[in-house]
Amino acid sequence: MLDFYTIRDDQAASARGLQLHLIGGIEEEEFEAAVAAGVIEPHLDYYGNFRWSSKLVNRKLTLLEKLNNKQFEKTVSILEQAKAAESGLITRGD
Repeated sequence: MLDFYTIRDDQAASARGLQLHLIGGIEEEEFEAAVAAGVIEPHLDYYGNFRWSSKLVNRKLTLLEKLNNKQFEKTVSILEQAKAAESGLITRGD
């Protein structure tokens, strides 16, 4: 499972006392489909960690809304929650 956490754009991922709020996760199948659809960058690793700014979250949400594919329901939900929180996302793969 690739877990997504909200993080403010101005917050360093290595900050002492960093508090992340888990908002959801996606399975590898949805991750690979999102890569194939151009939503997730192909150089990103499902088992790795990466970060998206709030601006990137908004762009990806717009792209997914245009695709209107039920296959990405969890990804859309995660992006919508980050947008509502006016924050970016950071991931932790396991």
